[in-house]
Amino acid sequence: MKIYFHTNNKATRDALQKCGVRNVFISFKYSHDISTFSDCFDNIFISTNSKTDREKYYDFLKREKEHYTYATQYYVDNNMSQTYDIFKEEMNMGLNTLPVLEEDYVKHLSLLGGKSNHICIGKMHGRFDTEDSIKKLPTNLKYHGMGKGKYLTKNCFDSVDTSLWISAAMAKKFEIWYNNSTIKIDFRKDGKLTEPVLKYYCDLYKDNMEKIGINWHGVQERHYYTLLKLPIALYYMPICKYLNSYSDNFIK
Repeated sequence: MKIYFHTNNKATRDALQKCGVRNVFISFKYSHDISTFSDCFDNIFISTNSKTDREKYYDFLKREKEHYTYATQYYVDNNMSQTYDIFKEEMNMGLNTLPVLEEDYVKHLSLLGGKSNHICIGKMHGRFDTEDSIKKLPTNLKYHGMGKGKYLTKNCFDSVDTSLWISAAMAKKFEIWYNNSTIKIDFRKDGKLTEPVLKYYCDLYKDNMEKIGINWHGVQERHYYTLLKLPIALYYMPICKYLNSYSDNFIK
């Protein structure tokens, strides 16, 4: 299982690099300096949707192909037919993009008719329908879950991308992985009750915190760059060890 961590600026790029992260996910609209990212990470996943300029995306893919590992097709959220038609056009153009399943995963996959063995799972309305459709996908293909960080332990995908790692710094809440389950931490409420719990897990994962250059004092002070890296030490490093995929995701 490979995790592609979202990064869109220098702060997140530097934080991930200091954490020894191998794989990053970059939206096309933030990819203007992609060479600075390719120098820092092993694998780079590029993606865009219909909110950006299609021709500029294609020009970028041709011009910068040595700087990224994978790129999704240009896709339209929740529109299977239009997304499929675009992928056919990209194939005819010779672009080596990955198809994105939208709206109805099983039906969309049948339209592809074996044109790719590496598939990205996009958006679908309704959590129950989404999970049910994922379970119905054939197991002989390689799947990437787009924005499917919550599916890390469900054995659904070969890789996922996630922006949830930024939540401690931005939303003041995140999760800790312990004893094969998640523990939710929210700095916005019950601060005094949260503090001893947080201290316990920071002590438990002290080695991880030291690896990435943060400490308990920075957590107490709610230092932005400490909080930015904290979920890596308390959630992603432990869960990768649980999944036996630590070396796929970290160099430290």
